[in-house]
This record gives sequence, C-alpha cells and structure tokens, in this order.
Amino acid sequence: MTDRWLSDAWVATGAAEAAELTGPPSLSGSVLVEVTDGPDGDVTLHADFAEGRLVGSGAGAPASADLTLTLTDSDARAVLSGALDPSVAFMQGRMKVAGAMGPLLDLLALAGTDAARAWRERLALHTDA
Repeated sequence: MTDRWLSDAWVATGAAEAAELTGPPSLSGSVLVEVTDGPDGDVTLHADFAEGRLVGSGAGAPASADLTLTLTDSDARAVLSGALDPSVAFMQGRMKVAGAMGPLLDLLALAGTDAARAWRERLALHTDA
C-alpha cells in the first residue's frame, strides 16, 4: 500500500516506520520541515524528538520549533530516495537551516546511520507520487 507524498497518511506511515530509530540522546526538540514548490504548493510538517527518539509528528508547524529545515520538493524527494544525502544537501545549501545547530548535527548523525537509510528506503516503498 502506498500513501500520497507528504499526506497525513504518509507522515503517519513514516512515523510508524521510524519507531525503532534511535539518534544521539541529545536529540530533543521540535523540527519544522518546509517542503517548497511541490505539485500541491508548499507543505509544512513537524517532527518532535526526545532523547534521540521520534515521539510525535504531523502536518503543520509545532507551537515552537527549535530547528527549521527548508527543501524544495525535488530535493526532499531526492533525500528520501537516497539520491541526495541530507549532509550533502546541507553543505550545498540545498537544505536551508534556521535555528539551533545542536539538533541539526544530531539529525545529520542519525540520518547517516544504516538504520535511517533503511527507514528512508522503506518509506520510499510506501510513497505514491
């Protein structure tokens, strides 16, 4: 079964698939993700972390974001597919960042793990264009 890219169902699938992911224990706070220039316009999502674990996510912005990541739709899809490493997206300025750098470094460390790559692969299998 697939879910429409960036839909509520897609976010829920991503969260369920991420249940076992563990990042650095210092990874805590809310992350706002803005995906721009998509077929349905701009989309805003959030992910909440506590002690390295995803504890919540959904559409829209959190009450307060510690970190904001902004990517174009095509770059977000490239990150999901594995064609663009999140660290490379940041270093090349393709992923804009605002807010605290600590959570960013923790997220990039998590994104570089085999478990996170496997999570992105599983989520890509559930993604409908």
